[in-house]
Amino acid sequence: MKVFLVASEAVPYVKTGGLGDVTGSLATALRTLGADTFLILPLYRAVIAQNLPLEHVTSRSLIVGSRSLSYAVFRHEHTYFIAQNDLFDRDDLYTTRDGDYADNWLRFAFFAHATLETILALGGADVIHVHDWQTALLPVYLRVLHPERQEKTLLTIHNIAYQGIFPAAVLPEIGLPGSVFTIRGLEFYGRVNYLKGGIVWADRINTVSPSYAREILTDDYGYRLNGVLETRRQHLSGILNGIDVSYWDPASDSALPYLYSSSSLTGKARDKESLLQEAGMSSDSGRPLFVMVSRLVAQKGMDLVLGALDDMMSLPINLMVLGTGDAGIETALEQKAAEYHGRFVFNRRFDEGLAHRMYAASDFFLMPSRFEPCGLSQMIALRYGSIPVVRRTGGLKDTIQDVHPKTGLGNGISFDDATSFDLLEAVKRAVALFTDKTSLRRIQAIGMGCDFSWQASAQEYLALYRAMGVSS
Repeated sequence: MKVFLVASEAVPYVKTGGLGDVTGSLATALRTLGADTFLILPLYRAVIAQNLPLEHVTSRSLIVGSRSLSYAVFRHEHTYFIAQNDLFDRDDLYTTRDGDYADNWLRFAFFAHATLETILALGGADVIHVHDWQTALLPVYLRVLHPERQEKTLLTIHNIAYQGIFPAAVLPEIGLPGSVFTIRGLEFYGRVNYLKGGIVWADRINTVSPSYAREILTDDYGYRLNGVLETRRQHLSGILNGIDVSYWDPASDSALPYLYSSSSLTGKARDKESLLQEAGMSSDSGRPLFVMVSRLVAQKGMDLVLGALDDMMSLPINLMVLGTGDAGIETALEQKAAEYHGRFVFNRRFDEGLAHRMYAASDFFLMPSRFEPCGLSQMIALRYGSIPVVRRTGGLKDTIQDVHPKTGLGNGISFDDATSFDLLEAVKRAVALFTDKTSLRRIQAIGMGCDFSWQASAQEYLALYRAMGVSS
């Protein structure tokens, strides 16, 4: 089976978030299971700077509307790169300080079209697996411009809130006929919607958790695409993401001062002491340490945290937050960190090493998302013996089982309503659990024993490819 994964980012080359983690890890897992799998990415400045030994494959040109754009294709191991310096040789992948690049409509339409032509020139594929709006036009180009081709396409929606919506005037400039601009095509309230195009033209659609696949069919979570998704309901499914368990492993993590495993948490206790000292926080071992490693946006429930924060800090806890995002949220967190100096630390940056140390040192991991397509952080937290406190939605609902009040079994603490009150009640439950060391250790052990490796998820993707009619 020959599979091309097409994405705007993927580890180990370039990433801004979970999309990059997922696409890179899935490609590796599929190859491990025997699929002939390749990645295709834009050749960004961040990739060029790595000075990889790139093999030149071909140079081509593409007519895109009124433009003729030349591009080159390079290869590194199992990854192909589309090089077009005017479009991709930039400081950032998607944005400037002032917002999205104004020509993202052209950048990613071109990438989707050039990638398709590259795949066909390389001999085609059994499956072309595209990810999110940046690549969602590829199935449209395939079916509209090459209707004779037999390649199957799968669109994975990692977050339906991001759709690639642009003025209708871009349509003639992306090499597609006006006939696709209909209510059953790319038209979306008078504009062009790239993600909708993928939903309509891909052979199958999936999301990154079973619960999220159901949620996006509703008005609350579908972001006005639930109607068109309903027409494809029989072709929509959800497969839970995995994590790289060799990278996220407290028994071998080079970012940790002390290593540990589920059989002995001595190293975890010492990691906590070390982080508290590093952060200048109260070293009282009787206080549970709650942490958040997150984008600081409303989706992640940051408004719920801010609404509950004063009441949370009245409890015997320490709190640490790492991340960047909405300027208003950042400012509010900075003010609260000053108010609760020594017990609440806010790190306004992205720091991979610190994130690892926070997972390892924490007793509880806060993730009160308003919606969460899958979430990787709760899986990582479990692996490091940090008990997730989550809102029951999307992938959080699929991975975290609330501790049962009678049996004491479960791997986390969850709540239903997106309110600060419900978050606070969940935190109070966590504080009570922390005082019961026997129950605490039992739940930590259950969490650390959960298997969220990519192997099971990759098997499900292979089964989905076969369900699309791929026999090899």
